[in-house]
Amino acid sequence: MKKLHLYFSAVIIGICMWMPMPAEATDVWVDHWNYENVDVYVMDDTISYGTRSTGRWFKVSTKIVQDGQLQQVVDWEFSKYKSDMWRYETNTMDGTHTTVVIVHNGVFEYAMNQIGWSYYIRNGWYYY
Repeated sequence: MKKLHLYFSAVIIGICMWMPMPAEATDVWVDHWNYENVDVYVMDDTISYGTRSTGRWFKVSTKIVQDGQLQQVVDWEFSKYKSDMWRYETNTMDGTHTTVVIVHNGVFEYAMNQIGWSYYIRNGWYYY
């Protein structure tokens, strides 16, 4: 009986070691906007990306935090049209235009590094 108990325990431990553990999402601090006195955190499990016929794109969600309190969640979509500079649009914008990404944007740089895409800076804008 004792051997059966040890065998059963060993099997349970073995199964637990082979089972995938759930990955925890991480909020990564990427920027502080002095003009609004807020900290920006990327929710790293929200990064998605791809390629269209016109160029590359990626999406990411961020948390805007002021004095330790969550103010809002902002969804960003960055896109690159052919040889143009990188642009972005957020869910807080009116949806009628995109804006050029100005250097140094912590959200952009963090996501690009996570994706593994390269970029360079020219005249204060991002290109690849």
